[in-house]
Amino acid sequence: MNKSIFIGAVLAIVFSFICYVASDSILISAITFVLTITYFSLVVTRRFQKFNAKIKRFHYCFYFINNFLVSLSIRKSISEAFHHAANTLDEEFKEEEEAMKDMMENEKILYLQRYFPFHLYQLFSDVVMLWCEQGGDILLMSNYLYNQARETEEYILYCESANRKTTIEFSVLWLFSLTILFILRFVLSDFYIYIVKQTFYSYAILGIFLIVLLSIELLTKQMTKLEIRGWNNDTK
Repeated sequence: MNKSIFIGAVLAIVFSFICYVASDSILISAITFVLTITYFSLVVTRRFQKFNAKIKRFHYCFYFINNFLVSLSIRKSISEAFHHAANTLDEEFKEEEEAMKDMMENEKILYLQRYFPFHLYQLFSDVVMLWCEQGGDILLMSNYLYNQARETEEYILYCESANRKTTIEFSVLWLFSLTILFILRFVLSDFYIYIVKQTFYSYAILGIFLIVLLSIELLTKQMTKLEIRGWNNDTK
């Protein structure tokens, strides 16, 4: 099961349970469950699929470049370097490789700009083309390229760390907020008996969970806002 859908299912059960305890309404509880599971299935899952695809593709780009340059520095052959670098990637890349089987290695390097649409790969292809024309020490020529790659890797790690920290803070905040509903139900029982009879109360409880979902929407948008030069959300 997709991780986002699993988390959505767990939260849907928790939210609907809290909603039922707080409102004593099966209808409001059911609405909360359906809204939560639908939102995670249709919105959050797709958002994180694109986010994870972006990170995965960049890591593959980095591995390909690194393995290619190291191999080229040793073997001095673009053909052997390309073969070595390509063998380190997954089946998805093998499909791209099949489409390039009739190309020369130089052409393959340029063709892969559509598969690795990053500024980093553009720098890499420029360095390789320059090496083909002038020769030289490929590792020395790639110093700036490696610096750019390291900075981007550090940026991605920072974003992932920040996301974990933000998620923990967000969860703790809403945990305390929703605990208030339990306090109202079990500690202030006399007041609860009075207020639960009010027409607006059930809708107010539903409104609270709609605010929770809205805050999750804002959180996940921020978490998946990862800017890597060259990539756009339409890239496949």
